[in-house]
Amino acid sequence: MNRDFLYWSHWRRPQGTVAFFDETWTVDPRELQIFFQAEQVYWTAYRTIEQWRRLLACSRMLTARLVPEGHMGGRLVGATRLWSDHAYEAKLYDVVVAQDLMNYGVASELVKWPCGTPGGEVHRFVLETRDATEFYPASASSRAMKWRASTCA
Repeated sequence: MNRDFLYWSHWRRPQGTVAFFDETWTVDPRELQIFFQAEQVYWTAYRTIEQWRRLLACSRMLTARLVPEGHMGGRLVGATRLWSDHAYEAKLYDVVVAQDLMNYGVASELVKWPCGTPGGEVHRFVLETRDATEFYPASASSRAMKWRASTCA
């Protein structure tokens, strides 16, 4: 079994089946760059391939792929990046889902991922967002813990 394969769930959507993978060590930085540009993610618009490589070297990357039944691989349709100090804090960055798969729960699964991922005794989870705070209604002081409690329950 491929250790990078997280789980196969019944994520059947009109477009096909979505599977989630930890591709930290296997994803091609060029594929990430193309995906983020295609989805018009402004905060990654000027990242170079070398910057993507450095980001992957110090964080984990979870991807969502639209896959042929019973196979791995397939079209990249979602991604998120997790950084942790493995002692106190973990931060989730770059949560992006392909526009044609928005509102199907893909982002929710990507955001739930940190609950079982970082090692160590992480006490605080932070979803880094500058302009999507309307999607995360908890107050600023309790946002991280409420997010963790609601997604990890």
